[in-house]
Amino acid sequence: MRNWIKYPPLEWRKRNDNCVPLGPRFSSASWASLLLAGSSLRVKAPRHCPRRSKVEQVHVFPGRDEIYSSNLIHYSMGVMANDHWGCIPLLARRWAFYGPWMTGCKGELSLSISVIGRFDEYAFQNISFFNPRAFEMVLVHYLNDRYGHENWENELSHIPRHHGPVDWLCHHHLPVFSASFKIYNRGEDPNYLVLPDQLFVFPITEHHFVKVSFRQDIYSFDKNNKPTFDTSPIQELQDNIFNSISLELGPETQAAYDKVKEEVGDMRLSEEFAPLKWPTNVYPPEPVSEMQQRLRAGS
Repeated sequence: MRNWIKYPPLEWRKRNDNCVPLGPRFSSASWASLLLAGSSLRVKAPRHCPRRSKVEQVHVFPGRDEIYSSNLIHYSMGVMANDHWGCIPLLARRWAFYGPWMTGCKGELSLSISVIGRFDEYAFQNISFFNPRAFEMVLVHYLNDRYGHENWENELSHIPRHHGPVDWLCHHHLPVFSASFKIYNRGEDPNYLVLPDQLFVFPITEHHFVKVSFRQDIYSFDKNNKPTFDTSPIQELQDNIFNSISLELGPETQAAYDKVKEEVGDMRLSEEFAPLKWPTNVYPPEPVSEMQQRLRAGS
């Protein structure tokens, strides 16, 4: 039971003393089930409890038996390098962690889950996202278009605003291949990286993938720009949510996945995935057509 006397969601005095903040309890969290193209995605997460009440949550998407291009919505202007990609927001929640004795919010954890795909006119032809090499190609283009196009517009224009993927890790707990990695936001000083977006991705249809995104925001720093509090409760909640994610493939999706498996054999993603060369206006990405040709040639 939460100690509301010691850990009220208030800030009556600004103090950066070392402490262990308190956030929502994972043990009392509820399950969210998402129906996606006949497959079932489940995740356990506490109720939405942000620092600012104006921060709205995205309710669980009711689910669809099929996912079409027409279901996708465009990203906000400036987020992507082009209008080739769309998303279906599924779930977004945010949780605040408070210090003791009304010392205020020390940090927050954000979670978002969405389906990502390309609109029909920009679809990668004759390629299944269930092919691990194809999925890696798709991921390269998505990351380039989402993060690689932004740079600092000054005499240091070659410095990107983002850096990644970093800490690439393959996972094997789902019935499809999956991977996690970090994308760092970057300041004008190339040696200064702020806390990253931590992403987890896996294919859900032959033309769509799921992106799970975690972000930790820290509000209490010392003079060396280090957190003044124990951040382990925030990381613990993130780990618990991540470990709760499960996926059950529908019959048609399982058949499609098995068909690709028969054709390519090895369904593992690459064990290493080097950071991409950003910004793309300085280091243009390889044309899609050339990557597709190599993929079809099996190179």
